[in-house]
Amino acid sequence: MKKIVLFDMDGVLVELGEGPFIEKKNTIGFFLNNKPMDGAIDAFKKLSNNYDCYIVTTPVWSNPHCWMEKRLWVEKHIGLEAKNRLILTHHKNLVKGDYIIDDTKNHGVADFEGEHIMFGSKPYESWKQVLEYLKV
Repeated sequence: MKKIVLFDMDGVLVELGEGPFIEKKNTIGFFLNNKPMDGAIDAFKKLSNNYDCYIVTTPVWSNPHCWMEKRLWVEKHIGLEAKNRLILTHHKNLVKGDYIIDDTKNHGVADFEGEHIMFGSKPYESWKQVLEYLKV
């Protein structure tokens, strides 16, 4: 049985762009038009060969377009099959997994039962380091 790896989107798979996120989060098209983080798509695909991978993200509740845009972003950048691996929740700790790759402890990550890989912080500053740790 494969171990489960959960990926956050914002700041982990998705580059949020420049400037304050707060001001842009309610703009239609904001989430859909962001680029992938360097190495993120390749990392997701590589890890999917050895792990059961899911994307666990918290939508912006004040922007209902965000829900759809996150789903469309996944299809656009990772592929149609990945849309079935997208979980939208405000309580990531309720999702079962062995690892969660997230850049914060927010939205239940601090209470996640598996191991939190804090993306963007030592020793996981890049996707290369995450892949090395997970032996891919």
